[in-house]
Amino acid sequence: MIAALAGIFWVEWTSENAWYEGLALAVLCVGLAVVGFLEIARMADKTGLGALPTSGIIGSVAIGTFPYWWSLIDSGAGQLQWSPMVATRLMLLLMGMVVVLVFVEQMVRYRTAGAIGRIACTFLALAYISVGTALIISLRLTHGMDLLLLFLVAVKFTDMGAYFTGKAFGKHKMIPWLSPGKSWEGLAGGLAIAAGASALAVRIMGIKEIATWEALVFGAVVGAAGQLADLCESLLKRSADVKDSGALVPNFGGVLDMVDSPLLSIPVATALLWVFL
Repeated sequence: MIAALAGIFWVEWTSENAWYEGLALAVLCVGLAVVGFLEIARMADKTGLGALPTSGIIGSVAIGTFPYWWSLIDSGAGQLQWSPMVATRLMLLLMGMVVVLVFVEQMVRYRTAGAIGRIACTFLALAYISVGTALIISLRLTHGMDLLLLFLVAVKFTDMGAYFTGKAFGKHKMIPWLSPGKSWEGLAGGLAIAAGASALAVRIMGIKEIATWEALVFGAVVGAAGQLADLCESLLKRSADVKDSGALVPNFGGVLDMVDSPLLSIPVATALLWVFL
């Protein structure tokens, strides 16, 4: 996984053509969208509700990679200079078409049987997967690879810091009914390590737009959002009575177990970057 991720970063950092900029990340997000949606669909099946795979996967991929395709359209427009309103209308149009597609699949495959539950679970998975991946691609295209890497450092160093700190010092359980392994000591350690790692990453990568104190705040706040995101996925797993979202990655679980934190913490990271930049 490390080798694959390093390869994607190398491709992204060396991309000079507008067509290739963001392509490797978009391809990765397509795979994440497909597998992630199927994992949520399997959890929905275990609750007796189910989801609609065809329209759900199409919608997750289409909405999740929209920023990449829009960047190609916008860069190829030449002197036309599309306004942000055009992008907004196209996104709303795409979302509307996906909503229609979901209802059509329900009618064709199941008629009225379990319509509300199945459609609701499909929209849940769609929103969960596509919004996060779209914002991640948008962050890469808007702010570059350095700030995308800073975001991943903040999220993942929180996970690692919380795990090891919790193992060593954890005594007070945070939310035992939802995530028995998490402790307040682990959370504090994870946020401190994320803040320090973010400040160090800013210094190493030479990101002059972010001050040291801003990097410290970014790491701690995004790290906290990542831990909340992890609890959100745990909520789904507990509801479906499963330990992991899948078994694709040995000893780690499914794709959602790996990317749950980035998917739901990226809105917070995007908002912070708007403030700092």
